[in-house]
Amino acid sequence: MAEVVSKKLEFPGVLIGQDVKAKRNLNDMSFLFVSVLAAVAAVLIIFAFLWSRLMVVNTGYEISRANSARASLIEQNKRLKLQYMRLKSPERIEGLAAGLGFGNPASEQVVILK
Repeated sequence: MAEVVSKKLEFPGVLIGQDVKAKRNLNDMSFLFVSVLAAVAAVLIIFAFLWSRLMVVNTGYEISRANSARASLIEQNKRLKLQYMRLKSPERIEGLAAGLGFGNPASEQVVILK
């Protein structure tokens, strides 16, 4: 340690141009105020970042749910169109009519409207 002190003393004019305080006034609370203010600002920034990430994740989940609901609605729409086409088919209607006692009309039963 004596070597370090002696080496520092060999360059006595090094700190001449610098403004160095020997002691800080303990009654001065500005350093504490600035430190607390900086810490509060850092915590608020971290909370804002976390909140924004949480909103992004929640929005992603909502998009995923909407896409799955859309896919199920598209599938249901396909099934309903197929059922509609089956119910509308002329073969089915003729079969139901024959089961109820209906047949093709005779030529004298047909009335042509003009």
